[in-house]
Amino acid sequence: MGKRKALVIDDEQIVLDSVKKILEEDYDVEVTLSGRQGLEWALKKPYDIVLSDIRMPDIGGMIVLRDIKRAKPQVPVMIITGYASVNSAVQAMKLGAADYIEKPFTPDDLMRAVDLAIEQSASRPPDE
Repeated sequence: MGKRKALVIDDEQIVLDSVKKILEEDYDVEVTLSGRQGLEWALKKPYDIVLSDIRMPDIGGMIVLRDIKRAKPQVPVMIITGYASVNSAVQAMKLGAADYIEKPFTPDDLMRAVDLAIEQSASRPPDE
């Protein structure tokens, strides 16, 4: 079995670089600065997990989350944000987010959350 695949969507290159660096030992990581492109890739390609920022100039992370969960309910989507709020956390969870992580995060926090999200989605029965 090859490495698991992760997609990271964020409009800040520094975030993409650091998340990729954290995950690439255990995952094949693809990154994009565009919410629209990230959504397109997530719907076309097989990923084990998607990480998305909330605030992006083209389309926001909540729309990315909603559309991925509609098309591929089994794929865990994690929200990463520098603008955490109770409202956005609740909204993300209602839309089916696997987790909601606030920037800045430590490499250990991120790895733990990603591994847990994948573990939980693997143990969930497939949706009808």
